[in-house]
Amino acid sequence: MSFEAGSSRPLERIDHYRIMRRIALGGMAEIFEAVDEKSGRTVALKKILPHIATDPDFLDRFFHEIRIQISLKHPNIVELVDCSPTPEQAYIVMEYVDGGELNGLRKQSGRFPWEIALFVTREALTGLAAAHAKGVIHRDIKPQNIMWTREGCVKIGDFGISHAAHLTRLTHTGTVVGTPAHMSPEQARGEELDARTDLFSMGTVLYELLCGYNPFTADSIASSLRRVADVEPDLPSLLDPSIPPSVDTFLRKLHAKDRSRRFASANAACDALDTLYEKEGGTRPGVLFRTFLQNPAAFVAERNSRLARESTASAERLLSDANARPEEALWAAYRTVACTPDDPAAQTLLRTAAGRAGQRETPLDNARIRELEEALKKDPDNLALLLQLAKLYRLEHDFLNLMRFFRKLQALTPPDPYMQGQIASLLSGGEPTSGFATRAVPFSAGGMPRTVPSIPREKTNRASLLTAAFVVAALAIVGVWWAKRAPHFPSGERGPAPATAPVLAVAPGRPSAGGDVTLERVLERGALLEREGGAPAALTFYEDAASRTARTESRAVLLSTIADLAVKTQDKSRALKALEALIEIPASRGEALLKKGDVLDTLGQSDAAERVFEEAARAGDPDVSVRATLRLARGAERAQNALRATTLYEELLLKAPVSSQADQARLGLAALYGTAGRLSDARRLYEEVLRNTAPASDPHKAAEAGMKALESAPAVENRG
Repeated sequence: MSFEAGSSRPLERIDHYRIMRRIALGGMAEIFEAVDEKSGRTVALKKILPHIATDPDFLDRFFHEIRIQISLKHPNIVELVDCSPTPEQAYIVMEYVDGGELNGLRKQSGRFPWEIALFVTREALTGLAAAHAKGVIHRDIKPQNIMWTREGCVKIGDFGISHAAHLTRLTHTGTVVGTPAHMSPEQARGEELDARTDLFSMGTVLYELLCGYNPFTADSIASSLRRVADVEPDLPSLLDPSIPPSVDTFLRKLHAKDRSRRFASANAACDALDTLYEKEGGTRPGVLFRTFLQNPAAFVAERNSRLARESTASAERLLSDANARPEEALWAAYRTVACTPDDPAAQTLLRTAAGRAGQRETPLDNARIRELEEALKKDPDNLALLLQLAKLYRLEHDFLNLMRFFRKLQALTPPDPYMQGQIASLLSGGEPTSGFATRAVPFSAGGMPRTVPSIPREKTNRASLLTAAFVVAALAIVGVWWAKRAPHFPSGERGPAPATAPVLAVAPGRPSAGGDVTLERVLERGALLEREGGAPAALTFYEDAASRTARTESRAVLLSTIADLAVKTQDKSRALKALEALIEIPASRGEALLKKGDVLDTLGQSDAAERVFEEAARAGDPDVSVRATLRLARGAERAQNALRATTLYEELLLKAPVSSQADQARLGLAALYGTAGRLSDARRLYEEVLRNTAPASDPHKAAEAGMKALESAPAVENRG
């Protein structure tokens, strides 16, 4: 049949079907609009191409599976009504869908509004649920296989071809079935599939509708398959701030790499969507979809214009209110620009709001944030991760990203009152605090004068009075306790050298000399040299022994001994050299980084020490990470960076609330809270320390003293 697609003249018959025109031509089949002469019904007839139909194995499986799928009767599935009775002229007959493919609709509208995208997803999932109930897995869900009618019905098509596709749609290895960029990870790996593979593919379709592109598309099949298996796409709300955080959460669950973390079934995903719609106030999505179909591009343009007007009004109202939170005004202005990016007035509004909030103007390069963002992709509802990221973005003056996580945390509505308080404290509390203007980073405003929030004199005086009264008592108490708790290296001589080998600061699990006769002898000889010839002779001996030791565990013990002895004798350069070598040994890395940071700190190299402690916090050892975070918090306190110290202490308590360092963090954080006027929070932390510690212990005494200081502080509570 040699004729052009779209031709309307009758050409021939296939059995009792009169061909009206060819709709499409693909690699396996050509599709015609046809009329069933028995019923007068318009149908779509898909005729298998001759070079495909000559494979007898294909034909056997093809007809077997088609007959199964003819039993699938559901409003959201393109109905298969007939197939050829003999293999000589293989074809299938389906209901005629008068709208088109989802792919074409997306090209007309660009990105779908989230309400429309979720409606389409809900309808397609309903069809999948019906197919899965019959034991049929589609295995090739993609926009081209999701159809729509002019009346607003969404239908899944091409079940028959996808089920027979293992005979024709092969990669070069002959093991992978489907369209690469729309596969599930297990499908890309050639594993046995279940119904959840269709859920992942539906997640990819939803992502395309929301963002306008497939996140797994690459230049080659192999690259696409790798992306499907490994890449965690960015959240759609990063591209469109009008998308609620709950949509991100739903998509992540649909799109989980591990199938056990996806929805258990298509029905479960539908139930979750119903709950989401109710929560977000979505009403009559079917009516909205039918309106959208009348003119998709005009619908999207009108919607963006309406949202821009609403966001502009919100931003202007917040900017004119001295008691409003500047971060919320910034977010409203950002939404305006996202809806109308080419509007100069929207750009001006954003610059004004950014200046008010103190939004940073330079790109952010924070390794810790990148690490946490990657971890969050794998666990998007992790409250601790979300809160840590929000606080880090606040610390970096990136208030747009702070608002992104604030909205997500609010959407999750954690029941814990303490967590609720932490979330509420992320934003400026009503009127900006006295430190707000000084900590803000200027934002380029094209020559506009920067707007700085005014601070009422009465509040400033009360806050200053509170701070002055509390800080004297708090610093005196904490200063005494600090000397006992802060990590330090001795600055003078210790007592007489021990008669045995020096005590090694070996981390749990690090090998000691036990069981290694050679190492024991080396340590005994080194101790003898230290007594008789002094520490320099012992150090030279240990260094020579370490250079000749092949066993990694023994070398680690020797390097640790060198570092400890060098610190004891104030030979910091020698200590650092040993610690650098110890860092290269994976089992010793975390502890060695902590020691190196401590040495640098005693040398007055606080910036270098901070970088090392940050590296230790990422070392992978939870205990080392907690101790490194504690050191970073103390360093921030010494540098009088109360905001950073507060963030780090809070991060530690979220990460390890029952660790051995937790009470030390509570004491430090309580002192900061007290100084900031957060008296009830400070009191709660001191009370926790009192419950956790023995009465005679230093932390217990420090908490008692802190409570007394709170009692004598002015009764002015800052809840900002």
